[in-house]
Amino acid sequence: MNIFKNKSGSIMPIISIIVVIVALYAGFTFVMPQYKYYTFNSDCREVARLGLDVPKTTALVMEKVEEMKIPLKKEDLKVIVNEKKVVTIKTQWKETVNFWGIYEHTFNFKVDLTQ
Repeated sequence: MNIFKNKSGSIMPIISIIVVIVALYAGFTFVMPQYKYYTFNSDCREVARLGLDVPKTTALVMEKVEEMKIPLKKEDLKVIVNEKKVVTIKTQWKETVNFWGIYEHTFNFKVDLTQ
């Protein structure tokens, strides 16, 4: 098979390296939104455990949103604190991942927790 060889030998290792690099990039591209979701969910759980009032809890959650660059508006965030200091945080957002214009996927994330 002369198609896979050049003057210095085989080019199969080069093709293999390119395939591995593309696979790593694709994995990174599709895993990052999931990672941000799980980290944000964990951070919201920690904020809810503090048992603060609505404005302070909202401010702390929005600080995490800005820090993690999550496409979420303050209007989409619902924080409820009852008289027993039980905090409920609800929100949802969509994040679209585009892989070099070849494949596009939209992730739907939802946070609904009570602490």
